Amino acid sequence: MMLVLSAVALMLSNSSFASEADNFTSRSMNIVDIADPVNTLANEYLQEAVHAANETGACDEDVLYTELEKMFNNHSKGQLAKDLLFEKKFPVTVIPIKESVYKEWTVFDGYLLGRKKAAESALALSPMVRVGNQVVGVDKFEHMFGMGLTYFTKHYRNGKNLTSVIKNGVLREKTALGGNVFATGIFSYGDLSANFNGMRFWNHMLQKSDDILGKGANVGPYVQCKAGKWSANSKKKIDFRNYMDAALDESVNCSKFANRGGEKKFNRSLVRLGFVDSKGEAMCPVEPAKLEEMVKKYEVTGVRNYLINKKGNETVSYFSEIPKK
Repeated sequence: MMLVLSAVALMLSNSSFASEADNFTSRSMNIVDIADPVNTLANEYLQEAVHAANETGACDEDVLYTELEKMFNNHSKGQLAKDLLFEKKFPVTVIPIKESVYKEWTVFDGYLLGRKKAAESALALSPMVRVGNQVVGVDKFEHMFGMGLTYFTKHYRNGKNLTSVIKNGVLREKTALGGNVFATGIFSYGDLSANFNGMRFWNHMLQKSDDILGKGANVGPYVQCKAGKWSANSKKKIDFRNYMDAALDESVNCSKFANRGGEKKFNRSLVRLGFVDSKGEAMCPVEPAKLEEMVKKYEVTGVRNYLINKKGNETVSYFSEIPKK
């Protein structure tokens, strides 16, 4: 029993970084495009990180990534995520939980989203932003920077098999990062896709390998080593529109839920919000054609089934897609 309680306590402490997005309610809202200003600030932070890394006097990759992490990470470590969530540097759209698709959520569906204090927290239901043509939760930036770096480090720097790296991300999404009743109760394929695109983002920093989506998707390197010093590449700028697509949209790439009760409540909200099929039943994806675009786009990766949900809303299985030890 003590072991179980300890595991739950650890899960809850790690889940402090779990946040969810509402891509359904936000579809009817006029959300401001922040692509240009957030890209500008990101490139300024890149310059700052490069300058700090050069204090060592050599092109040390470990030092560079350490400095970049200070700018690009989750809300407790990364400056850009703090700017998006707390500093009010960009216009964001906040959806009150009781007006959201998670209106009926209780602690029995997902503690972190169902508790009373969740209504006061920007870390429970994520603010929404538009990046070019795509509306996403601010949490997707955090996933890109944080878990994206984990994926990048394991696969590109440590040489681990990509499928095993992605499976580990699936396991974490089912536990500490959302998909159980002790966290938010939502297993998000949008989060998994954000993790994956974050891996691409970090690979583009030095662009030592072709993009996993193909050479045509190479947009780096953002940083180069010249004469023993790091320098930002003036011809290659960070543009988050390269990483934000419908795979990160949970009304297209549908989520799964920790229990049947949560699934039923979520589907009732879809009906309430008018997302129904020809039979009047809850509908997800709301744009099947966009989902098929994502299926085709990510097929080349070899791990598409871990990123794109073709089955729609349902209860998550905790005993499939779990990585072997």
